[in-house]
Amino acid sequence: MAKQHQKYEGVPVAEAAAVVFPVHTAVSDATTAFEDSSLPTATPVSNKHHNAEQEDGITVTWEKGELQPSEFRDKLFAVVFGLHLLALTSTAIVLTPAWLKEITDTASGSEEDEASDSSVNESSASPAFLATVFAIAIVAAPALSLFAMFVMQKNAKVLIKASLWASVTLCGFLAIICLVTVPPAGIVYGIITAFLFCYARRVEHKIPYAACNLRCGISVLTSNLGLVLIAFGVMIGLIGYTCLWAIAFGASMSKDEMWEDVQQVDEYSSDGKTLSAFGGTVAALFGLSFYWTHQALKNVVRVSVAGVTGTWWFSPSEAASFCSVAVRDSFFRSTTYSFGSICFGSLIVAVLHMIRSMLRSSANGNGNGGNVLRCIAVCILSYIEALVEYFNKWAFIYVGLYGYDYISAGKRVMSLFKTRGWDAIIADNLVNRLLGITSLTIGLLTGLCTLFVAFCFEENSAGMLGAGFLIGLVIGLVISGITFGLLSSAVDSIIVCYAEAPSEFNESHPVEAQDMHETWTSAWPSHNLNTLVVIGLGGGMGVV
Repeated sequence: MAKQHQKYEGVPVAEAAAVVFPVHTAVSDATTAFEDSSLPTATPVSNKHHNAEQEDGITVTWEKGELQPSEFRDKLFAVVFGLHLLALTSTAIVLTPAWLKEITDTASGSEEDEASDSSVNESSASPAFLATVFAIAIVAAPALSLFAMFVMQKNAKVLIKASLWASVTLCGFLAIICLVTVPPAGIVYGIITAFLFCYARRVEHKIPYAACNLRCGISVLTSNLGLVLIAFGVMIGLIGYTCLWAIAFGASMSKDEMWEDVQQVDEYSSDGKTLSAFGGTVAALFGLSFYWTHQALKNVVRVSVAGVTGTWWFSPSEAASFCSVAVRDSFFRSTTYSFGSICFGSLIVAVLHMIRSMLRSSANGNGNGGNVLRCIAVCILSYIEALVEYFNKWAFIYVGLYGYDYISAGKRVMSLFKTRGWDAIIADNLVNRLLGITSLTIGLLTGLCTLFVAFCFEENSAGMLGAGFLIGLVIGLVISGITFGLLSSAVDSIIVCYAEAPSEFNESHPVEAQDMHETWTSAWPSHNLNTLVVIGLGGGMGVV
């Protein structure tokens, strides 16, 4: 069991005493045999630490996570990821000069268009206007995000409840409007509203538990604001990668061998050029690179947040400053030892995304009846991709907490959801709904700030007013989205930590632990997270 000031390098494993509790008599022969054994109560029989819940007379047990040694995992995927970035960079270096020359030659032949563009240049935004709008947005969005977190920490329960019922009200309002304008759509929205209403009534008593998780997540983030720097650093890296990708993609697709001539064969096609088989393969690989890199870098941040949350949970003294030891160590682990696991999980989502995009492009590309099957396939893949992404976000929590490889982390997630799946999903859903609404609100407020600035500069230009508002809206959404993305990851990590180590939380954060225990007991009175059982199941995991 971790001490408050002990250096944290992952969730600790404690030797647990075997405490046997009666279970349902018809559960299994293995349980009966265990109860009839001669082992006395509270005799240490395992060096593994287990958590358990009891519900309806059935004891559900899973083995606690175990800190993994510091070594590289899923190395192959990290190597492949590095090689693919090297190939992308080499492509851009080799092909860009010829491509730029071609673009320059093409541009020099259309100088007559400059006269028509001069009027646009005269009415374009001045540098002072753009600089002021960007400066206001960059200051306002972080300030509003921090203020929003302060308000959420003080009023988490009220705000989560308000966001829940606001979604029901908004959907009902849309149903009424659509019933008047588009009746079929109104019926659909009416059905959705009914389901949302039933859901809201069903989970309303679980809001205090979700609010407690949100408050803990805010404490993690505000105590380790260096995570925000990591997130923005990753965003800058993504922007740089996107520019490199665009150059390499444009230079590659400018080659003649990527295209082939086609003639009109039906009313849906026309003479011209289309991608050759080789060009289609290259385009697909570029698409895979784009999706994979964006997923991987995003998940680096998530794994880093999970590691910091684990430190805050067990050794809060090491996670209590802007760039704390926890922030530095967690980011180092996520970009070294765990990077292969991150690349592995991200690649699965990227492949699904690429296949879905190819099917969608194929469906849009011709007008025959086969589009129906393609649309069905695209729909199915969309749901599969969403499920895999949702599974990944929990798997990466285990990667950040323990340093597991991707497959082992996935097994831990399956074990968690066998025992507490709906609990985690409901808390996650309630919190993320509030964060989404808050992010949109911050985007709109930032847009209003920049709109005021635009009015002061260019009150007679409707175009400049619109541009000012749009710039503020986008910057507000991006900055608040990054901040609340970190908060969402912290909340998910809190959910996992409480499932794995509720008693340790009481040692490091007694006030928060008491609040968590009370809200948990109120939401799920039949569950007991503090019960410890040891039942022989071969692998030590499963449902008895």
